[in-house]
Amino acid sequence: MSIVKIEDVDINYYTFGKGKPLVLIAGLGVDNVCWIRQIPAFKKFFKVIVFDNRGIGKSTGSTGQYSIKMMADDVEGLLEHLGIHQSHILGSSMGGMIAQEFAINYPEMVDKLMLCSTFAKPQYMVESITRGIRDLLEGNVENIFEINPHRIVFERLFNFFLQQLFTEEFLRKNRQMVEETWQKYLSTGTYAETFLKQVGAVHRHNTLDRLKRIKAETLVLTGTKDKLVPPECSDVLAKKIPKSTLRKIDDVGHGFHFELPDTFNKIVLDFLLA
Repeated sequence: MSIVKIEDVDINYYTFGKGKPLVLIAGLGVDNVCWIRQIPAFKKFFKVIVFDNRGIGKSTGSTGQYSIKMMADDVEGLLEHLGIHQSHILGSSMGGMIAQEFAINYPEMVDKLMLCSTFAKPQYMVESITRGIRDLLEGNVENIFEINPHRIVFERLFNFFLQQLFTEEFLRKNRQMVEETWQKYLSTGTYAETFLKQVGAVHRHNTLDRLKRIKAETLVLTGTKDKLVPPECSDVLAKKIPKSTLRKIDDVGHGFHFELPDTFNKIVLDFLLA
């Protein structure tokens, strides 16, 4: 574990392996451990860099609202600290939004870009989340991104997200692991606050009219059973990003890099090593 000070936050990061740098950016509400099924495969070929987004894991948070641009700037600060001028960038879900923002604002720092289970503008995801939250909170969705949730309400919200992330079969087979991970996150007193700050950042994310500025060769990945970010969101990304390739993986959901790691890892490595 290493810590770097970037502006007003401490970012926790790890590096594995040697070679061309490959940065893995985590999604909503999870820390670097979400990449545990990628690191062993990727470190054979690359210098893999994983970290905790601000406020998550061992990274400290900051006051005020979060934005995707703010978190992309954190990535730039981390790479500057490491003396890395160019790297491959892979982001999943919210991490894919951060990766888009990074590629748009720091194009010279990106070699190849991989966007997994993500979107350019959140209309589909927000509609899905809002419907679920309305059911959970008995119709009261006003100011959902600003509330300081009661423990029971937040547990309901988090469990709702789990149902969107994975297929029922995966959750059934991995119930103990999922419950232990949930308890680990919840044991951090600021987790609920950070989670909602990240949801707010996702809610305000919009790169739709700027995707044409991405210069890097890009791989867009999605699962055909993604309930949180429907596959058509990836269609939009692939259409708008100039040098992009779209891959759709059958019968997996939003968290398919964790649910189907061997398939995911092979697709990514084939793209990077081509």
